Amino acid sequence: MNIVTDAENAQSGSTPHTPKTIRLEAPGLGAASTWRNMGPGIAAAMTGIGASHIMHAPTAGAQYGYALLWVIPFAYILKYCAFEFSHRYTLVKGESVMEAYHRIGQGRGNWPLWYLMFQGVANTFGIAGRTLGCAAMIWAAFPFLSLELWSVVILLVTVGILWLGKYAAVEAVVKLLIIVFAVSCFIAFVLQAPPPGEYLSRLLPTLPPIGAALLFGAMWGYFPTTLEVAPMQSNWAVDKKSGMVKVHDLRRQGYEVELAPNYLRNYFILFKRDMNISYIISGLTGAIFLIVGAAVLHPIGLVPASREMGLTIARIYTDTFGAWIFPVIISGGVAALFSTVFTYYDGQARLIEESAVRLRASLDTPERRKLIYRGFQVFLTAAGIGIVYGLPNPIFVVQIASFVALLFSPVLFWLSIQSVKRNFKTPEELEFMPSKLMFAWAWVGTIGLALISAYVIWIEWL
Repeated sequence: MNIVTDAENAQSGSTPHTPKTIRLEAPGLGAASTWRNMGPGIAAAMTGIGASHIMHAPTAGAQYGYALLWVIPFAYILKYCAFEFSHRYTLVKGESVMEAYHRIGQGRGNWPLWYLMFQGVANTFGIAGRTLGCAAMIWAAFPFLSLELWSVVILLVTVGILWLGKYAAVEAVVKLLIIVFAVSCFIAFVLQAPPPGEYLSRLLPTLPPIGAALLFGAMWGYFPTTLEVAPMQSNWAVDKKSGMVKVHDLRRQGYEVELAPNYLRNYFILFKRDMNISYIISGLTGAIFLIVGAAVLHPIGLVPASREMGLTIARIYTDTFGAWIFPVIISGGVAALFSTVFTYYDGQARLIEESAVRLRASLDTPERRKLIYRGFQVFLTAAGIGIVYGLPNPIFVVQIASFVALLFSPVLFWLSIQSVKRNFKTPEELEFMPSKLMFAWAWVGTIGLALISAYVIWIEWL
């Protein structure tokens, strides 16, 4: 970034009040630049490599073999545009997609913001389910506390880390454990997977097996992750200050900003890499979790359930590598599930905060924002403890939460479409408008998720 001021140009004759001019160069497109600019996509992927991969995938494989394998790639394909559009909006417009939600709701009771707040309250079940899953993994190794007490410890530790601002201190360890866990999963797949023909033939859509409707709906809700992560991802992109976010931030500080010709184009390429790399790795990992669960657990009729969930999932790896792998798998599983608890605690509270300050401008002060953010986390903790003691069954709670997430997803998808469609207006913005093919793809995703929701309700409850 080059800063050029008139005061520095000795003969310019400018006044002291002339704004500084900043020229922003285009980021490079090499490997180092790609790595530096990765972030929101990885954060979104980390919310997925948790309950969906560790709980839903092995359960589906153990209970139904490869019958539900096709759901994973199709869920990733169907939901792609919801995440892509929200991040695209922030990169091009330089603001959170929550601003677009606010505009869509103006004159209509601000219903998108109220919808997000209601969804945030409903997502208490999701956070409680992830917490129970994380506690079940810890309990498998350290049963001296009950599953419920471990869950309370996790909730309190999460709040403590967030309020103290200490997540950076543990983030590197958490990411390392997740990587080790994922690598163990890939190795187990190589060692245990059946011939490719046995599972590749199950990638064509079929109706779910009898009794699998709730799990079927849950997988659509949580793979690759829930759709409220789309606005969360947008908020993380704002924090990353890439693309036009950085430009608007400098202009608010009083600078005049000049952009290199390929500035936004290169950021757009890097954003797509961030998302696509993270998306592909997350999708492959989810499919492998299911295949390994089907190969190891299905033949012996062992299905993850209740507080024994952690022990059952660890069985996949101890049967493959031996007992020595147990602490590695438990540590990785705890890290993966804890990262989702932490990410949702932060991301969901941010959505509530951003919705509240748009609904009432008087709340938009640093002190009141902090009160809303922390206040909602106190609510999540209290409600989570109630759910943990009322329904101490990790698999069931996560399946219910996942299906609820599926029910919310069509409207959230529609908001992502409208945010881009209605707000890209200048020639520079229209250059980054999604193609007609992508819009068609997005509408297929929206309608598809609505139809799947209706189908599961009809099969399971009507």
